[in-house]
Amino acid sequence: MAKYNCKTCGAELYFNPKTGKMECEYCGSTFDPSEYAYQPEQDSADVKPATYVDESEPVTEPATDDSTGDLRIYKCPHCGAEVITSKETAATTCVYCNRAITLSGNLTGAFRPDYVLPFTKERKDVEEAYLKLCKKSVLTPRLFTKKSTIEKIKGMYIPFWLYTFDGDAQIRVLAKETKVWIAGDTEYTEISSYRVEEGAHGEFENIPADALKEMDNTLMDSIEPFDFSKLVAFNPAYLAGFYTQRWNEDASKNENRAKVRAKESLSKAALAHAGTYSGGMTIENEQYRWTNQKVHYAMLPVWMMYTDEIGGGIFLISQIIMMILRVLGVML
Repeated sequence: MAKYNCKTCGAELYFNPKTGKMECEYCGSTFDPSEYAYQPEQDSADVKPATYVDESEPVTEPATDDSTGDLRIYKCPHCGAEVITSKETAATTCVYCNRAITLSGNLTGAFRPDYVLPFTKERKDVEEAYLKLCKKSVLTPRLFTKKSTIEKIKGMYIPFWLYTFDGDAQIRVLAKETKVWIAGDTEYTEISSYRVEEGAHGEFENIPADALKEMDNTLMDSIEPFDFSKLVAFNPAYLAGFYTQRWNEDASKNENRAKVRAKESLSKAALAHAGTYSGGMTIENEQYRWTNQKVHYAMLPVWMMYTDEIGGGIFLISQIIMMILRVLGVML
């Protein structure tokens, strides 16, 4: 498990989104994340989940009936309590001592991100903006503003694939021009049809698609755009104090999502260049070619909140909350 200690007093450090620094809550010292070198080979050796077999000590059996083996048990490096997480979890918080735990050994090999987009908003900023919005409406359910609900807001790094490629489109458009006139007591309509061949070229960089099966794709697409100008080389120090999940959907399964969006952009450009016709246009045929294809793996920041019940039924409001926070500009 990765742990980041203050070089002045030895206390644990957390990443502060507002300053972009690792900060010590005790002596106030600050450090740049780059001062804590990332050594994935060492990380993988430090992590010992409950299923790890060490003949020098008794084997700890998973405290779960999960037959698929999707859960892992780790010992908190601060208080020694058992921390149960999913096998995809890369950073979490101990429920006993509330200290940050970075399981950076879960981010090695194929799971090692290329980039991370650090959080820039603090939790208190998100809470204040959320409560301010809730108070604007008298129809806001009381559950939304309860302390127990607000405490569920958490910062989480979501794994994303970032697709970069060039796209070329050849599109055949059926266009119609309609002309109407009246001669005497008769109305005439003339419809002229045209076939227009159009081409379009686009260079697409970092089209994001989340890499978690559990996340709703439409929801994830709705929280864009991300400011990719602030992407930095991955360092698990940025994860300290936040929840993190590694990918469980590979890049090939999400590639089509990115290309569908690119196709929409190319076809829109082609139709705009084809001109304006009073009878409208329809696409008869379209062909696309992709070149210079690259994909990178990145951790992107999302503020999330879930609640369980409204009235007598089960109702998931994470979509509402995430959209609200995006509108407020506090998603990142």
